[in-house]
Amino acid sequence: METLEAKTRVEGVKAKKLRREGWVTGSICGHELEHSLSIQLDANDTKKFLKNHSVGSKLTLKVDGKKHLTLIKSIDFEPGSNKLLDINFMQLVANEKVKAVVEIVFENEDKARGFLSCETRQIEYKALPKYLVEKVVVDVSQYKVGESLSVGDLDISKNKNVEVLTPADISVLHVLAHSKMKAEVTEEEVGESVEATETSKAS
Repeated sequence: METLEAKTRVEGVKAKKLRREGWVTGSICGHELEHSLSIQLDANDTKKFLKNHSVGSKLTLKVDGKKHLTLIKSIDFEPGSNKLLDINFMQLVANEKVKAVVEIVFENEDKARGFLSCETRQIEYKALPKYLVEKVVVDVSQYKVGESLSVGDLDISKNKNVEVLTPADISVLHVLAHSKMKAEVTEEEVGESVEATETSKAS
């Protein structure tokens, strides 16, 4: 399991100042902690870590030398610039289930046989820390036009150690023909144009 170094956040120093100095602010919560811990992490190290990890990833967070087994609960970015602002963690307890979110990663999108449509790119579930899922990978090149994939079809839904909370019928992948997609877009544009015309006449 990978480890990230952190330290207790300096009291009285505003988050903007810490970020200018190369830090990312964050916190650790958990019922075994007396109170949530405010921390700061090296921005460069954190960005490198997030290249291969995201919300739902498990890691050891070493704060002032003390190790905490944690899960990434949320990551906040600055709107527009995608600048990393804040990252929040949940402390894990070995024998207690935790509610988590795992991201669905599409592989070989450049080899997709049509337009890709989906209702969600995340799965919400509960599991013990040792059974947490890092990511769900879907090779989209394996699906033909007209084929689809739902949450219930994924391996995570068949894992007896995981309780999936996202409805099984939610679409994860639907491959549409280019011509059909174009027709749907055109129909939608026509509908919007008619609605705009009618609104204009009414006014």
